[in-house]
Amino acid sequence: MGKVVKAVVGVAVAVGIAVAVPYLAPSLAFALGTTTAVASAVLTVGMGLAAGLAMKALGFTPKVGAPTAKNGTPTIYRQTIADSNIVYGRRRVGGLLAFFHARRVGDDYFRYFVIAVAGHRVHGVLRWFLGDDEVSVAENGLVTSGVYAGKAWLWFERGMSDAEAHDLFVAECDGKWTVHHRGRGIAKIYAKFSLTDDIVQAGMPNITCEIEGKDDIHDPRTDSSGYANNAALVFYDWMKLPREEGGFGAYSDEIPDDSWIAAQANVCDEEVELIEGGFEKRYTIDGLIVTGAAPDQVRDALVINCAGTFSNIGGEFFMRPGYWVPASAHLSEGDLAGPITVSAFTSGNEIANEVQGTYVEPAANYQAAPFKTQAQPLADPRQMDLDLAFVTSRSRATRIGRIMLRRALSEKTVAWPMNVAGLAVQAMDTVQLDTPRYGLANYAWTVSSWKMSQDFGVVLALREESPEVYDWVPSESPALPPHVPVARPAPIPTRYPDGTAIEDLQPAEPGATNGMTAAEAAALAALDADAAAAMTASAAAL
Repeated sequence: MGKVVKAVVGVAVAVGIAVAVPYLAPSLAFALGTTTAVASAVLTVGMGLAAGLAMKALGFTPKVGAPTAKNGTPTIYRQTIADSNIVYGRRRVGGLLAFFHARRVGDDYFRYFVIAVAGHRVHGVLRWFLGDDEVSVAENGLVTSGVYAGKAWLWFERGMSDAEAHDLFVAECDGKWTVHHRGRGIAKIYAKFSLTDDIVQAGMPNITCEIEGKDDIHDPRTDSSGYANNAALVFYDWMKLPREEGGFGAYSDEIPDDSWIAAQANVCDEEVELIEGGFEKRYTIDGLIVTGAAPDQVRDALVINCAGTFSNIGGEFFMRPGYWVPASAHLSEGDLAGPITVSAFTSGNEIANEVQGTYVEPAANYQAAPFKTQAQPLADPRQMDLDLAFVTSRSRATRIGRIMLRRALSEKTVAWPMNVAGLAVQAMDTVQLDTPRYGLANYAWTVSSWKMSQDFGVVLALREESPEVYDWVPSESPALPPHVPVARPAPIPTRYPDGTAIEDLQPAEPGATNGMTAAEAAALAALDADAAAAMTASAAAL
């Protein structure tokens, strides 16, 4: 069995929600509002790429989304103190059971529930689920299909800043839900059930819904804010989100200018072909972020879910989704400040020649599903397992898997020490090396790290790169990176100048070439002829 390289990229982050069960405190803003407790994490990103290689994902904690059932289905859960959710894009969600009330009216029994879905305003609800069954809901909230038809009511409140308490809950919950329970800024589900014999026999269902998440994401291309699942826009929205609200908490001067964000957003919006036909956006983020994990892990998870790279350059956070960037500079040997170091292979713990993993499948009620394994027919399989928790397309998951595999197979790296000319180069740049005699000029290279040396020079760490890494033909298996033959050394003479054979270097059998190519054998024959002619001329002179 091959070695398994685990790369878990779904993680958690953000704020907590403190709630009291069975009923809320006098103000929903207190009972459903976010606490100020935030996971403490120190940013330790240098001048290099933070998530360019697939191997950067090693060691992530597999804490993805809110609590789920064993089959991965979102669920409602009950805790006295729990984490809040940040929902980006389109996703099926459950939430925290924040309120429960039992009521009897004559011989009729009713149950009332409030479920906190997200700690922010969302765009709206698309579909409802009771258990694993999708149900239809009328404008007045009455469920009109399925087992609970006519005996259940569902309402969704987006978390508006001017939300008011739910009238029916105020009227029917015996003072446990008052006009002060408004829950402004908290997206939530209100649910009511009539406990007839059939409903009691059916049991308490798992109440979930498919929603379009955060809808105040800024798009610099239109200078407007609204709902978006564009991977670049989502990334920078979360980076700018304060720590108290569950984001990374980057300051305004740590975010690149609008032109950079707009350019990356345009890449994410490009149409690419689907495996099953048709087209989709190149990269989107559709997922749920939960409080609890280190912010840098969440950042890296978002980057990997768009096959991207990340770097802190000059105090600003740059993220580039996965696409080919042509070379912007040629590095000359004349600017070297010391010897270069070339490594043809990555270390054993970072080798991967097979990629498999999971994504989230909307057609399976947003449960985890495997995407096609991307593998090369090598004798020693070394697996990389990708958990793409923010990807809801099998085609996109497969495409990201191929990019990760090709990056892992592009093993050549170069340490390139430069003089002050290296100040013009920065991390994430693509460069060419003007060093044909070392066989390196035939490759493109990505600057994976950049650091100052003690003599004020610049040491660049370069990783092999090529446009083939990002090629996408849905019907084809991923190809190995293009092979460029390395220059062979000049043939070694097998005779002394006087023509005497060096026995140890002679072919063992007549006609054998001792591993030489035909060109090398011809060169050796010419060398022998020249040596014989020289000996004849020397003898004649004597």
